[in-house]
Amino acid sequence: MGIVLWAVAGVLFALLPLVHWLLRARPTPLRAPVAAALLLWLALVLAAAFDLMRPRSAAELYLLCMPLSELVVLVGVWLERRIAGPRTERPAGWSRAAGIAFHSQLALVLTMTPLLALVAFHEAELPSGEAMPPPQPGYTVLDTDKGCGNGHGATCWRTLYLAGPPDVPTAKAADRLRPRQRCETNGWLIDRRDLCTEVSTDGATIVYRVHLAGGL
Repeated sequence: MGIVLWAVAGVLFALLPLVHWLLRARPTPLRAPVAAALLLWLALVLAAAFDLMRPRSAAELYLLCMPLSELVVLVGVWLERRIAGPRTERPAGWSRAAGIAFHSQLALVLTMTPLLALVAFHEAELPSGEAMPPPQPGYTVLDTDKGCGNGHGATCWRTLYLAGPPDVPTAKAADRLRPRQRCETNGWLIDRRDLCTEVSTDGATIVYRVHLAGGL
């Protein structure tokens, strides 16, 4: 029951920018595009939450959900004022309540997002399945592995154990899989953790490992 209540509260919290915009926006050409942008952004976040898409940094997507939604609303309000001029009437009823809730949410998000980012990106995390590319033609998956180390500076990893093409030496087959860039940032904006790829050999087996370290 508690999980359901938290889920409902989370959905209502995520919908607040859209509700505030729909109650506040005047009938200008901006009303529908801003609402569509908010719905699309929320759909992307829900798709990641239900594993319909697998971004490399789901935590970053969740953390950016509310700040970007509120930014879209604030920009929409500013542009609407440029188009239609200042409002002459004060919000009332549900519009006023939604406005108060929205600005309270904005203050909370501005305060909490940096703190949540420090917590979320300080520790290592299992790399997304998208970080592990599918085997190239001719390579056979022998086994898979994933896990996390312990202690300060630990990393989490995903590993593929591969057999190379039968007519290619193992070392040469491993060289073909080595990326040009061994490490890159895991996210787009605020997830600056290092996502690194290592390719090695163990006898006739190619070990393809992607690991993600903690720390901003």
